[in-house]
Amino acid sequence: MRRVTAPLVALLLMVGTTTQAGVLAMVVADAPYARVWDAAVRAVEGYPIERAGDGTIVTGWLERQPREGEPPFTRVLERLTLRVESSARLITRVTVDVEAKGLGEGGWVPIENTEPAERAILDRIRPGRG
Repeated sequence: MRRVTAPLVALLLMVGTTTQAGVLAMVVADAPYARVWDAAVRAVEGYPIERAGDGTIVTGWLERQPREGEPPFTRVLERLTLRVESSARLITRVTVDVEAKGLGEGGWVPIENTEPAERAILDRIRPGRG
């Protein structure tokens, strides 16, 4: 595994939401697409990968403990779609869309606010974290 060592600039932007899950994006400047793609692949280590290629990573369901700030569930299931797109020579856009369910007293229920999970993935890609 290569470590991202070049100085990079990142800006986190909210790009839209849907009724079940938000979509967060990060724009990385001063880094080649290949370096950002490598960081995205490392960010989803531990997730079962269903598809990875052509700038898109789709995972299967991963069961985990709830994160701080999430509703008080016993367990959480999440899967994600991560897209890495080059928009200029050294400008790369990364978007993440998380679908999540929480296990409560009544069984598995959809988690409407997936922003904490999306931010956790983007933070793993963010310069200086890889």
